[in-house]
Amino acid sequence: MNDYKPLLRGVFLFLFLMKKLLILVICFNLLSCNSNPIKSSLRKDDFLKEIIKDKEEYQIQILLTKINQNNNQFDFNEYEYQLDDNQYFYPASTNKLPIVILTLKKINEFRSKGSEITLKSKIILNYKDDYSELVIRDSITSFQNLIADVFLVSDNSASNILIDFIGYNYFNDEMKNAGFDKTYLNHKFNPDPYVNSTWQISDLDNNIISSLNDNQKIIKADDKTNGLEKGDRRYFKGEILDESLNFSEKNRSSVTDMHNIIKYIFYPEIFDKTNTFNLNVEDYDFLRYWMSRFTYEDIGEKFIGDEIFFETYNKFFIHGDEQSVSNEQIRVYNKIGQAYGTSIDNALIKNYQDNIEFILTATIYTNKNKVINDNLYEYDDIAIPFLAKLSRGIYQELVD
Repeated sequence: MNDYKPLLRGVFLFLFLMKKLLILVICFNLLSCNSNPIKSSLRKDDFLKEIIKDKEEYQIQILLTKINQNNNQFDFNEYEYQLDDNQYFYPASTNKLPIVILTLKKINEFRSKGSEITLKSKIILNYKDDYSELVIRDSITSFQNLIADVFLVSDNSASNILIDFIGYNYFNDEMKNAGFDKTYLNHKFNPDPYVNSTWQISDLDNNIISSLNDNQKIIKADDKTNGLEKGDRRYFKGEILDESLNFSEKNRSSVTDMHNIIKYIFYPEIFDKTNTFNLNVEDYDFLRYWMSRFTYEDIGEKFIGDEIFFETYNKFFIHGDEQSVSNEQIRVYNKIGQAYGTSIDNALIKNYQDNIEFILTATIYTNKNKVINDNLYEYDDIAIPFLAKLSRGIYQELVD
């Protein structure tokens, strides 16, 4: 019997080691399943690894929602990186997305009161100049054309006309009522030759339908907001001043607000059951269509040959570091923003063929010389490549 003891000890040791190995494999798989795709993608790319060595300096914030579909059932997994909604960043043109949403809402409100105005209706544009005298331009366009230009090339003039249609107070009240209390609007977008003018919008029967922004209430950042002073110096009227630029009364949003707006647009039945924005099916289809267009699609053909606007001009994610589309299977439903050294993209990214879908919001600040408003920011060298590589890395993580 004693002859079997070494053999039995060997068997027990083998079984014990196998049990430990099995536990390690299970733990590894669980960690793999629950790993953060943002961090994984940042570790795998040499360019991204260099950037995140100074992640605080670049003021990076990232929020990701992975969307899993199974028989019309949806499952959402969320991941974040340096997310801090009290850390201020300038939202730039990303605030144009809620401006468009509220434009659709206000059109619906007009229609509920008997107006026949629609997105495609012809509207007449005139403006009041700095001396409050009405300048007759009688320019005729439509809300659809204005909104198309907002998404195709982030047109400032079109966006500012929409601001005068809805009004600052309307925007701020509606966003707060909808739960987006860190998203507000205090000023128009520049450069725009009419930035100091107020647009009067009328229908073809000369009924004025714009708000004219009377009695605007300026919203100031609350005491919890950090990082309102940008730059060590600032450029002003041809000279460098030895002072920061204060953003306490500038436009604002947060990564979480931006991210949730995308959720509302694509999954209103889940995230906006009360129909906060009073949108119908056609409105959502309209939004999604124009958000997904590359620059030259649809009426964007008018920009072909323009030295400024290339095919991927309005897409930082996936396509940002290329001027023509290399993978048409991947659609980016987004709104970019870039100003004062901050670059942002906010999007739902989807490959219909491979059934990959996720929502991604990211911001990065690049201002090596720490001078604000000199237009010497590292957009092309750092910011746009960062957003493009980050989104492609996350895409690959979700494919794998």
